[in-house]
Amino acid sequence: MQIKAETSKLEKMLKNIEKVSDKKASMAVLSMVLVEPIPEENTLYLTATDLEIGYKGKTFAEIEGFSSPFCVSAKKFYEIVKNFPEDTIYLIKEENKLILKDEEEKIVYNLSIMDGEDFPSLPEFVEENTLEIPGKTLVELIATTAFCASKEDTRFVLGGIYLEPLKEEGKLRAVASDGHRLALLDREVTGIENFPAEGFIIARKAAKQIEEIAEDELVVRIGFTNNYVVVWTSNALFFTRTIEGPYPDYRMVIPSEYNNFLKIDRKLFIDALKRVSLVANERFKPIILELLNKEVILTSQETELGKAQVRISAEYEGEPMVVSYNADYLLDALQIMNSEEIEMKIGAGKTPAILTGYRDEGFLYLLMPMVL
Repeated sequence: MQIKAETSKLEKMLKNIEKVSDKKASMAVLSMVLVEPIPEENTLYLTATDLEIGYKGKTFAEIEGFSSPFCVSAKKFYEIVKNFPEDTIYLIKEENKLILKDEEEKIVYNLSIMDGEDFPSLPEFVEENTLEIPGKTLVELIATTAFCASKEDTRFVLGGIYLEPLKEEGKLRAVASDGHRLALLDREVTGIENFPAEGFIIARKAAKQIEEIAEDELVVRIGFTNNYVVVWTSNALFFTRTIEGPYPDYRMVIPSEYNNFLKIDRKLFIDALKRVSLVANERFKPIILELLNKEVILTSQETELGKAQVRISAEYEGEPMVVSYNADYLLDALQIMNSEEIEMKIGAGKTPAILTGYRDEGFLYLLMPMVL
């Protein structure tokens, strides 16, 4: 059996495959990709899973002869194709090995293979009750919130992105929080009122993979069934088991009223935070903001390294006050926002601050203050 495929398209598919395969699995087959050549369709199917997430992609290929499905190392397959210098690559199956070569056989690789029967069977999914969504919109929902998902294993349901259909508003909402901060983004999605799911949590790793898969797609389909989220693209299917359990009532922590408002140039604020945090505590990066009528004074908490202070102009409406925040947490939000000027609503005591911007429609960032 011989397969002739376009190297760039195979590489793109294997990039997604390699991220799904489980390199540390106790079952060797989970670190492999299932290769299924279908001559009558001129199509090569590649599948990988770690039993929690899975990916099945297809690409056009010229296939001669017949071969039953077989498994090969996902990591090595991807590395070879990624570094292959020719536009076309030939795959030849011979007994217990896969040969990868160019047309003139100046480059030849031999990889060991396993029988495809050892590969675990995947759940069956059908494209019913799915939601059609622009790839760009799905990417934006994930990219703008994922950085807030918890990295601590103890806060399991916070380790992902909560996708919630707002059916009456015609919007899809993404929410992520680690308990210290929260990012929220709403986007209008046609047909959301007919989506059967009420809300589900996608683990951060799986969400970032969905982001990469959807990035080059004009439109994708997303479905939710039997605790799986499934995404269909023009040439692939990706699925992931959702995080089970109720997502915390995030609406309860978003204050409805504020008396103190700060308007500040976003880039100016970013530069000042970076300068002041140079001598801040490396672990918590506490920064003190003194809010005055026409300026903000940023000061680092004094350490054995020293202390820093930067003054920048700003519009502040409210009583003069002093608040403290984690500089990195502020920077994370400011660096993904698009507005030239951002508004920061600030409360006294332990009330969280809220960041919004006129060019960041539908986006809200909530940040808890630090107690020094």
